[in-house]
Amino acid sequence: VRMLSGDFSGSSENFATVIDSVIQKTENGPVVKVGDVGANVMAGTVTDDRTRGYSVPPYEFIQALNYQMLDDLFLGKPNDAVVEARRAVFAQDAIAEKYGKDVEKNGQQGGGAFGKVSDQMKGMDPVLELSRSSYENGLAWYLCGVLFEQDGDQANASLSFRKAWELVPGNPYVQKDFLRLIRTQDAEAYKKLVARSGVDPKTLVRAPSEIILIFEESFVPQRQSVKVPIPVPGVNTLVSADFPMYLAPVYAPTAFDVCENGQSLGSSAMALSVQSLAYRDLKEKTPGIVVRNVTRIATRVAAQAVANNANDYAKYGVMLFNAASTLINKADTRAWYTLPMATHLYRSGMAPGEHVLELRSRSSGFVTRFPVKVAAGETRVIWVADIGGNARVATASLNGKGGPTTFQVCGSLLPGYPAVSMP
Repeated sequence: VRMLSGDFSGSSENFATVIDSVIQKTENGPVVKVGDVGANVMAGTVTDDRTRGYSVPPYEFIQALNYQMLDDLFLGKPNDAVVEARRAVFAQDAIAEKYGKDVEKNGQQGGGAFGKVSDQMKGMDPVLELSRSSYENGLAWYLCGVLFEQDGDQANASLSFRKAWELVPGNPYVQKDFLRLIRTQDAEAYKKLVARSGVDPKTLVRAPSEIILIFEESFVPQRQSVKVPIPVPGVNTLVSADFPMYLAPVYAPTAFDVCENGQSLGSSAMALSVQSLAYRDLKEKTPGIVVRNVTRIATRVAAQAVANNANDYAKYGVMLFNAASTLINKADTRAWYTLPMATHLYRSGMAPGEHVLELRSRSSGFVTRFPVKVAAGETRVIWVADIGGNARVATASLNGKGGPTTFQVCGSLLPGYPAVSMP
């Protein structure tokens, strides 16, 4: 929220607190500790999952690292941004190693109850197809590559761009930067990849002055608490339990045109579906949620069976407790809901001087405009967060050759809001 209001210093402090709570220092070096995906049945067994402490899931943590890199740029600290990029690489590799194995192991839990819940979640499948896992963020890898290249570390820049390209192979800006950097590391691989891609090698050069535009739109949908009848050992009939689910359909953003003076300079390309990362995070955690719900219900059934053989006070007391628990228990729907639904990317050369960029939505027809000044030899990073009703625009120099950070509020491209005109 602070970042959306232009308070980059306060935002950076908040993100630092989150990041430091996940990347913990130990005698053997830093260790990444993110939320588990396992059953962890001892937590919230009698009540519900809302009583469990909230652990930052990988997709939220990596997005926090992504924002911290941007915050550092907006605060005029490019060297700090490079440090965060190195932490982002370490964290993403560590999460892929450990959390990825946990996800695979966790998928084997849940039994027949998991099948019932999984059937209810089939509506999420089209969204899940937009990502490989919840913890692989192509945009974060791309931003790491941008920062490493600016820092002169072409080897790590090449590796980061490769990771980004593997996750968003259809993005032409990611592809060009990947091909441009791999040429410096592996000439043979470069030749084969260029021939296969059909990209003109003459286009694989950086412009003397350029902009990198990162455009976020809307907010991720909220999880809902949905009752699903599931089989429970020791119970002859299906028992309804609450499970968190996403009910919103797949969000399909359309590209927008980047224009100046009515002339198109190019168009954006999808770089990240945060909606898909959020849906995958829930899907990866579902087997553990199922096990905890089954254990919770079985515990109540066992308690009632014991109470039935005791006196009437115990019998009706446990019965009353179980009835009340059934009424008040809900699924844990906590998540970071101010994350964007999706993010676009645009990168292109731009002549030095003052410009008024126009972003034109191909779906709504809306246009938003904002000024940007690019210095000779500068790479200017532009971050646009379109939250509906208005958009927040921040710009900063990647290499320190331009003016100070700027922040302003302009119009929205999202449908359902009035068209925007220049103030």
